[in-house]
Amino acid sequence: MVNSIQSQPAYLLHSRPYRDTSLLVDFITQDFGRISAVAKGVRNPKSKNRAVLQPFIPLLVNLTGKNELKTLGQFEAQSNSVALKHKTLFAALYLNELLVRLIHKQEADAEIYSLYEVTLSDLSKQTEIEPILRKFELNLLDLLGYGIDFSVLTERPVDNCWYHFHYDSGFEQVDGASNKLEKYFSSVTLHQIAKKNFIDLETQKAAKRLLRAALSAHLGDKPLSSRSLFRKNIG
Repeated sequence: MVNSIQSQPAYLLHSRPYRDTSLLVDFITQDFGRISAVAKGVRNPKSKNRAVLQPFIPLLVNLTGKNELKTLGQFEAQSNSVALKHKTLFAALYLNELLVRLIHKQEADAEIYSLYEVTLSDLSKQTEIEPILRKFELNLLDLLGYGIDFSVLTERPVDNCWYHFHYDSGFEQVDGASNKLEKYFSSVTLHQIAKKNFIDLETQKAAKRLLRAALSAHLGDKPLSSRSLFRKNIG
């Protein structure tokens, strides 16, 4: 286990108060995956760096410690925070919660870090969040080794096929399902999802159902706080 990490690119995913003036923080880092650390004294009114230790600001951090829980040393912003507001802000909070819940600590994956960074940039530039979120979810599942297997679709005609999705075994073809759109998926729609083509509104809706089912198996029973925040503030 690495005892000292210097000038590591990172983003803050989550923080919570710890003792009188400190924080317990979770970072996603470029080379070391998700890391938890104690940020000592940053809640002190005299702390100069507290404003920098915020989500969506690209950071350089120093971390020390022999155990899983590190100690945050010096840190600084590489640039200004990503411009997020309203729907895009809550969407980005959702990304953060997914990473905290799904990534094991100190499992390095530079591709996940890059995916997160690119997705934040996309959210800052576009107002339509659904395609961005669905692409992130699909790519994240692939990188974690939980990817959805769409290969069964190549074995069937594109039209007039319907499937039920099992998170542990994939797609199962069903008959007479066209009147149960909320439960099953058409092969036409699944082809669009597999290609990450979310232009059509119905494809977006189906992809949201599919990805929620795929993610729920790995997230457990605890609801996502970011979903509740989105419903409460955006509707």
